[in-house]
Amino acid sequence: MQPTEEKNKKIRKRRGIILLLSIVLVALVVIFTPKEKTDIPKAKPTVTAPKEHKEISTDYSLNRFTEGTEKGILQEIGICDTMNVVENNLDVPACSPRFFRFFTLKNNTPLKSGFMLLIRSGVNAFPTRRLVVFERQNKKLIKVNGFIGYIIERRKTNSAYDDIVIRFFERYDRQKYFYHCLFTWKNHKYQYVNCEEINDQKIKVQVQDSVSNVVKQILIDKQYLF
Repeated sequence: MQPTEEKNKKIRKRRGIILLLSIVLVALVVIFTPKEKTDIPKAKPTVTAPKEHKEISTDYSLNRFTEGTEKGILQEIGICDTMNVVENNLDVPACSPRFFRFFTLKNNTPLKSGFMLLIRSGVNAFPTRRLVVFERQNKKLIKVNGFIGYIIERRKTNSAYDDIVIRFFERYDRQKYFYHCLFTWKNHKYQYVNCEEINDQKIKVQVQDSVSNVVKQILIDKQYLF
């Protein structure tokens, strides 16, 4: 290994430690900081109607192709073996719903125009689930997003594109960390908005911006966004 590579590896390791410590420290500050007393009456918070949302879980044994175009689309993007009819080979996967789940990208639009594809863990020797987003541009399917994570929720917006929540997993120093992150469609791709939960615990509003920035940097450094 070259000295430069060794140095970069050490820098990345230190950065990871700093980022995780930042999350822990911010959480501790919020927990242990006493609330200030005040006699000034608090303004009533504005009540907004919650967005319509749909929680998502995936069991590939129950998954089905329902539109009729799915196999052709998989063949077009070259992600599976169209000649393979055996559905138990993860290294050379068949174009089967046992390995791939489709989600519409744009509401009321067929999959051939754009879609999100959830890839089963183990496919092509990759250990975790991945979500890839394709949109047809100039008659070609173009990958506009990739996530090493999986979709757990869709939320209606004022546009034809739903917001999505993706669950990311990280193992660090023998500990497991799960990040629930919100993404919104902007400029022909999904853009990171914030992190809403860590290890299934909601992040306090007071520190959401700072914690979200830390989590975003973790996702970038670990190439969970590609």
